[in-house]
Amino acid sequence: MLLTLSYHRVNSDKYSNSEKILKDHLTYIASKYKVVLPKDKLTSFKLNICLSFDDAFYDFYKYVFPLLKNLKIKAILAVPIKYIIETTKVDEDIRLNVSYKDAMKDDIYKTKAPFCTWEEIKEMVDSKLVEIASHSYNHVNLIASKNLDLEIIKSKEILEDKLKTEINTFVYPMGKFNEKIHKMVKKHYKYVMRLGSAINFSWQNISSITYRIISDNLKTKNENLKLKNYISYFWFFFLNTFRKR
Repeated sequence: MLLTLSYHRVNSDKYSNSEKILKDHLTYIASKYKVVLPKDKLTSFKLNICLSFDDAFYDFYKYVFPLLKNLKIKAILAVPIKYIIETTKVDEDIRLNVSYKDAMKDDIYKTKAPFCTWEEIKEMVDSKLVEIASHSYNHVNLIASKNLDLEIIKSKEILEDKLKTEINTFVYPMGKFNEKIHKMVKKHYKYVMRLGSAINFSWQNISSITYRIISDNLKTKNENLKLKNYISYFWFFFLNTFRKR
């Protein structure tokens, strides 16, 4: 069995965990579970955990990457291509304090650099502890997009060119897609992830999707891993499977 946990920011205003909670949480996971990436074989009859972080905010590099190194565990970072700049000299405090709702507005990604730079992402990839996924080009609702080639195909090509590594995973922005989009994504990526609040029995399941569980705003280190939650996780797996979503 596999739980894929979905995170966004650290020490921020929305879709976030405090640095302390996240440290306690990841330490707890590292001590009790096998932490895996999509290319890894799942251990049978045991719970495997995949850690996935969306949007590539700078606080991932600042807070999460050092934790991964200390705990010797790995994570997926889903990158929205448009907002990644080559390098920056913007002060760290400015980068860390751009709100979630403002980060993708206008040219803030250039002037305040709230996201990881290509330079920082390459360093993390080279560490072998961070695997990159495409999170589309513009981080938009793909159902409303008029350029799916850019969002799905070109985003992969840019990542592979910049990072010199194969990109096999696509993470749906906002979890939005339809049958046409999913068919296109499956053609270009081996693994596809979306929010689904469900457990997984393989990396693809029946619908060629890995379901993720929102893990922002945790109150305790094991809040999303308590036994009582599994009834819900199993229920949503069967619901998602029935809906072919």
